[in-house]
Amino acid sequence: MDSIAKINRKRKILDLLEARGTLSINELAEHLGISPITLRKDLADLERQRLIVRVWGGVSLSTQTTIQEPPFEDRSVENLEEKRAIAKVAVTLVKPNDVIALGGGTTTYEFAKLLGGIPNVQVVTNSVNIAYLLLRLGVRIAMPGGFSREGSYSLFGDRAEDFFKGIFIDKCFMGVDGIDTEGGLTTLNPSEASIYTSMINSAHTLIVLADHTKLGQKKLIPMSPIDKVDILITDELASKDILKKLEKKGVKIEIAPLESQLESYSHSDYKFK
Repeated sequence: MDSIAKINRKRKILDLLEARGTLSINELAEHLGISPITLRKDLADLERQRLIVRVWGGVSLSTQTTIQEPPFEDRSVENLEEKRAIAKVAVTLVKPNDVIALGGGTTTYEFAKLLGGIPNVQVVTNSVNIAYLLLRLGVRIAMPGGFSREGSYSLFGDRAEDFFKGIFIDKCFMGVDGIDTEGGLTTLNPSEASIYTSMINSAHTLIVLADHTKLGQKKLIPMSPIDKVDILITDELASKDILKKLEKKGVKIEIAPLESQLESYSHSDYKFK
């Protein structure tokens, strides 16, 4: 099994290639601060996984890795009832004076819409559209620097990653492409993995917002092992078998009721450490 350092290097390689396109061996080695010999071993592993390809002048992401997500606007209407139900449950976990982190995504966007009435809450996020929404609601925000990618309103890269490594977060609310007992939290996008791992590691409590279609899914790039997850908020269509497996791993499950039942949902019984 790869060491944590090696896993992080591979994520960084994919992140850099997504941001810069094709890079030479020397350019990658310089960015990562490692020897070309060590880098070649990492690249050989990634090539066996079909995540990168050798090209003239260096390496680039394979077509398998560069999955084009639908635009944010298209994704935002998928399972919208479930996302709004999850958001209403999630907001009951936010207390006055909390410092919370929000990953970019359509479920966290619905959640952000509900934060305007909570006194003195401060939000750190790499999502430009979430930040703009919160500013309009009068919520204090902090943002990193970074670069954008097509189909997303979020910022990624070394500056964004370093920003989250240097702060303390009470609660991190994270959307995912997949959550699984073996694969943990996963994403389709290499650039998301590094920054969201930094965000998760800086948080006291990790709360995952995922509708039923994300459960039992293991996507391309790992972000975090399942034992990092404190709470999963999902909807009532979620597989009971999958939920039982997650509970056995120590994940607290919150079920978001759909439609009219939501109005009576008032609080979670989760005891924060």
